[in-house]
Formats: sequence, C-alpha cells, structure tokens
Amino acid sequence: MNKIFTKIYSSEKLPFMQLRYSNSNKHYKKHFHSSFSLGINKEGISVYSNQNKKFILDKNRLSIMNPYEVHSCNSCGNTLNKYYMMYLDTSWCTKIQNIINNNIEDFVAVDKKLLESKEFYNRFLDLCEFIYENNSIEEKENELIEFFLDFFGLYLKEDEVKAKDENFETIKAFIHENYKENITLKDLSDKFDLNEYYIIRLFKKHLNITPHSYLLNLRVNHARVCLKEGMSIVETALECGFYDQSHLHRNFLNFVATTPKEYQLNFVQ
Repeated sequence: MNKIFTKIYSSEKLPFMQLRYSNSNKHYKKHFHSSFSLGINKEGISVYSNQNKKFILDKNRLSIMNPYEVHSCNSCGNTLNKYYMMYLDTSWCTKIQNIINNNIEDFVAVDKKLLESKEFYNRFLDLCEFIYENNSIEEKENELIEFFLDFFGLYLKEDEVKAKDENFETIKAFIHENYKENITLKDLSDKFDLNEYYIIRLFKKHLNITPHSYLLNLRVNHARVCLKEGMSIVETALECGFYDQSHLHRNFLNFVATTPKEYQLNFVQ
C-alpha cells in the first residue's frame, strides 16, 4: 500500500539547493517562494497553476516557478502523487546563467511556466534520484551544474569566448597531471586564484563539459588501458582514482556504454 511521506534533502555542502520528494494528495493554497523552483510528477497527475495560467502536470512535463510567482500544484483526485520539487537560490542560478552568458549579472527569470520535454523530464528525474542516492557531494554538485547549464541554456543566448585562454590550458594540464587525486572545484579555485564558476565557464566554452566531467573522462580513459592490459577491476578502480569498484562501474558505463567487465572480455583471447 502506498503511504503518505515527505523526504527533504539538504546539505551544508550544497547550501544553495533543497530537494523535496513526496507521496501525497494534499492541496495547497496559492503561494510563492523566494527561490527558483522546478518540479515533476513521478507518478500521478496534477493541476498546476501559475499566476493566471493552468496546466496539466504529468509525465514528460516540468513545472517552472520563478521567484515570487504565485502558484499551486494539486492532485486531480484522491490518488497519491509521487513528485519531486527542487528549490534553488537565485544567487546560485545567476552564477550558472553567467557561465552561459558573461553579461548576466542578475538572475534572469525563465519566460515559460511549463517545459514539455521527455528528455529533460527523464534527466531531471535521474538528477533527483542521483541526489538521494549515496553519491559524493562533488558528483551531486557536478550533476546539478550539468543539468542547469543545459536547462537555462534553453532560454538564454550564449556569448562568445576567446579562441584560447592561458588559464584554461594551465588548469587542463594540472588535471592531466593529477587526475588520480580527488580534485574539487574549490581546489582548482584556490590553486589558481580563480572563481569556481569562471573555471566551469572556461571548460564549458572550450570543451562543453565541466572540469569534474573532464577529470572523470581522463580516469575512464586510463581505466580502459588498465583493463586491456589485464589488471583486475578492483585494482583498476584504485589505480585510476575511483573510490571503489562500483564508482568505476557507474562512470565507465556512462562514458563507454559498457561495463568494465564486458569491456575487458573483449580483449580475452
């Protein structure tokens, strides 16, 4: 039997984000938040109202709420709805928007109330579940950055970037030399005396991935060499800077679209 529940994820290391996961059919009065909010129904159907517009919220639809927009989202009946709601500080959102367009200094409200997209629905669902799972803070932050760069990128115009940047080349070389270490954005910021989000901007503009994704890609590339040479999966994980075998497995599958074991079997004669 389905039970009513509400779980709230928050972390001092991700102070800009709060995530709510609920199974409920409670009805809410019209209200607003000071944060930017994004929500989906995992199960069930709701009537989503934002200012003077009403929408049906079900699969493949994301509700979008800018700060101080009066809204409500209520179940269509007595059926319990499983849903995720994410609340983000506008100061963090502005930093993400600034990565897309360096001219942005204040939060730019999204001019839509609803996004109808199977791709972004599934990506947001995966993001929410990833946050609730036992993953590192660095990985959770990276997934948040990756998703919202693409999400805000739907509504913002990108600016130009210089063809070459010495900071980018220096940071990239440092990651190559130290990819087995747990290099965080803060580590890079402290070492090179650069703003964390400026560093993300450099990597997104030059390679269209975040520094953390670049680091993981280097590790996976080295893991492919180790596996081909016959090193065990456990040894490969430790040799390449992954926390453990499952950490290697998840990231290897993401980058190579096969498991480490399946990949290694390809080279068995």
